[in-house]
Amino acid sequence: MSELVAFREDRLGFRVTLKEKTVLGRSSECDLILFDRSASREHAEITKIDDNYFIVDLNSTNGTLVNDLPITIQTKLNSFDCIKIGQEIFIFDPYLDIITGVAPAALILNSVNESHQNLISKPALEAAVSLTQEQGAMIAAFSGSLCQSPLEDINKTIVDFLTQQIGATSISILWLWGSGRQMVSYLSFPEDKRLLLSHLPFKRVTENGQSLIWPRIITELDFNAGNRHVGQLEQNCLLTPVYSSEPRHLGLLYVENNLRPLAEDDLNLAAAAAQIFSPYIINVVAQTELEKEKLQLAYDEDPVTDITTRENQVKIIFSTASQVAQKDDPIFLTGEPGTDKTSLARHIHLQSHRKNGRLIVVTLSDMPPAQMDRLLFGQDDANNSHLGLLALADNGTVFLRHIERLTMNAQRSVLMALEEGLIYPIGSRIARNLSLRFISSSSTKLHEKVEEGTFREDLYARLTRVNLALPPLRETKNDIESLANALLAKAARHLGYSFQSIDNSVVACLRAYPWPGNISELRSECVLLAHLTKNGHVTMDALPVHLRLASEVFGQGDIPQDSPLGEAERYILIKTLVSQAGDVEMVAEVLNIAPEEVIIKARAYGLDPMDYQLAAKGGPGKTYPDDQLA
Repeated sequence: MSELVAFREDRLGFRVTLKEKTVLGRSSECDLILFDRSASREHAEITKIDDNYFIVDLNSTNGTLVNDLPITIQTKLNSFDCIKIGQEIFIFDPYLDIITGVAPAALILNSVNESHQNLISKPALEAAVSLTQEQGAMIAAFSGSLCQSPLEDINKTIVDFLTQQIGATSISILWLWGSGRQMVSYLSFPEDKRLLLSHLPFKRVTENGQSLIWPRIITELDFNAGNRHVGQLEQNCLLTPVYSSEPRHLGLLYVENNLRPLAEDDLNLAAAAAQIFSPYIINVVAQTELEKEKLQLAYDEDPVTDITTRENQVKIIFSTASQVAQKDDPIFLTGEPGTDKTSLARHIHLQSHRKNGRLIVVTLSDMPPAQMDRLLFGQDDANNSHLGLLALADNGTVFLRHIERLTMNAQRSVLMALEEGLIYPIGSRIARNLSLRFISSSSTKLHEKVEEGTFREDLYARLTRVNLALPPLRETKNDIESLANALLAKAARHLGYSFQSIDNSVVACLRAYPWPGNISELRSECVLLAHLTKNGHVTMDALPVHLRLASEVFGQGDIPQDSPLGEAERYILIKTLVSQAGDVEMVAEVLNIAPEEVIIKARAYGLDPMDYQLAAKGGPGKTYPDDQLA
């Protein structure tokens, strides 16, 4: 099994497992959806032939590059090959574990040349009790500080202790996160520090419970023309496990000190500190998970249908839905993934005479096929009695999402419920009468399933008697501002603060972005923005890079400087000049425009790339862009 890993700064960690055929492009029907506007709807395809993978360009507008060379025919992929589509860069099968999370990603590298000279290794529990009297007092004081720290200050307390007592100049904590037990990057100091670590010490710490003074640090990782470059420095680092009340370690603490070599006493102190702070991290993680769960429940229960729309085609759809809701005919909803068909289903339910009954939303794609009959229709026999989801919706509405996932047996039972108003619970010979409105949706072209023989034609005819199609968000961009305001206000409310406003320049970027994930993607971005914007005012600083660099922001020719889009363009131009040290060619590449266009735009906004070049060299140029931002 091979994988592609995204390797751009703003999307590091995105990963896709390759299938027999994997299509890359902007279309929502692609296996890997690209967010770059210069990509075609179906841009390239990777195919597995025997044990090899081949990539071919699908007659895209801007072409596909492999190791910076345009491909014109089917091309074999080798390890570490760089695939570039627009500004999207992917590495093929790089033997690289990427650990993402709330802190910058940690990269765990395989097949690195290791030096074991001056290695210090001992069991973590042994290291934690091997303290001097002075260190014991330090740990006692540290424990007291943690007891007095509110949850939001725990990370700062940990960083302060390690920097003051060990002289740490770089700190990373990796942690198992959530019910999926996925390792994430939990803390980084400095905040933009990315951990580069070879797999061998990572395994010895996380699997074997060892505390280590490792003789080398990894300073850089680059992929170029199918080759991998790993930069190493003869400077030691410290690694120790972190634990919970469970008898096994759950994560890893990594420390560097670039001012002096780390010694065994440092290792013992760090191992003891990890034992002390682990329960506090558990509390922080538990609270964060609870916030996410509450927020998700709030979104599930509170749709966006109450938002006033400015788009005529959306008004027409909801007006039509209100009319057809008066009858009990089944309704079939179509639209790209993420267009919020659940909100439309709820609107139909609330406009119908069944509004005092329940609306039961069933996501069939999450339901094990072997359990589908029991969960939908219930069970009533000597061993078990269980009320099914359709019975729970009696006198109300049931919304069956991903209707194409119904098993053939379940299709027969749903058809009986539609035509006769009857269901038979498993194990029962007595039918149950039901009065239901059926709403359904599909993430595929359902008529093709009928032609394939995997979906009943008579059931298809009954379900699709009334068809409502929701447009993608990119076609209703006049609604983005009202949607974003409502979603941000909702997220902020559940996080315990009051949302105030969105900068006009932020709204301009949101409208310029193509939103391949539609309202679901906008909702996710608003949750993130709510977490990043505790003062209730969303500015460009909070906006993720892929939203800032929507190509339309720089693709509309002359933009009025005093317009919201002009503000966004000026902000992005300044930020990019800073990040690229005034290099016009690099700025042009990041922004996907010609170098001469960079110069023209810079002059229009009173900016001089030379100022940023001088600043990068320590000269008198511009040192930070905020002095120019309104």
